[in-house]
Amino acid sequence: MSIAVIDKTFTILEVLARTGRPLMLAELAEESRLPKPTVYRILKSVRELGYVNQAARGGAYELSSRLATLREHGRDEAVRTKVRPLMTRLHGRFDETVNLGFLEGIYVRYALVMETTQPLRWIVKPGARDLFHTTALGRAVVAHLPVEQQARLVTKACGTLPARGRKAARMRLEKELAATRARGFALEEEETVVGVACVAVPLVELGEPLAAVSVSVPVHRFPATQRASLIAAMLEDRERPAASA
Repeated sequence: MSIAVIDKTFTILEVLARTGRPLMLAELAEESRLPKPTVYRILKSVRELGYVNQAARGGAYELSSRLATLREHGRDEAVRTKVRPLMTRLHGRFDETVNLGFLEGIYVRYALVMETTQPLRWIVKPGARDLFHTTALGRAVVAHLPVEQQARLVTKACGTLPARGRKAARMRLEKELAATRARGFALEEEETVVGVACVAVPLVELGEPLAAVSVSVPVHRFPATQRASLIAAMLEDRERPAASA
């Protein structure tokens, strides 16, 4: 990305911050003194990254809570502080690896990992990234996004797949995202790592629509009763992040 594009991007974000209200594309172009096609292309990119929201197709744009958090506290640290009690409770109760992930474009970035104390484990390092559709973390977030934003991400993610079979893969992903949204959690079993299952819940209720928490479990430690107990705990606990562990 050139310096000129960065300069224009921040000009647009500063206009949104200064006015403090949603703005239509034409208003943003006028206020920023940039061509409307340029403003549109930049808004499309920052919207997909989660820094700008648009109410509906052709609607007004406004800064997202993600950008506000980044500005005020440093996004990672602010979310870690908010979510750590929930992760600590899950870790203490189940002694399995608990992960915090952020959606960034079509990827999920791992921001915090609490490792299990058990000898057999699968650990991902903070900072690692996976395509969202391959992980429970990513699917949990994307399933709860607005329809248009979700469709854009699905299109981009499926574009990384081989052309042959892409249509069928998209249909499977869309079906899985719909099921995830309906039940409130995402489930992934041996899709990313052989022998490992993962359950994830989005953090929409905590004001973090682009974040999710997951628990990774070796499949041999994940019978149906344990799975049901873990899912119930995750759905319940995300609503009380400030409670003591």
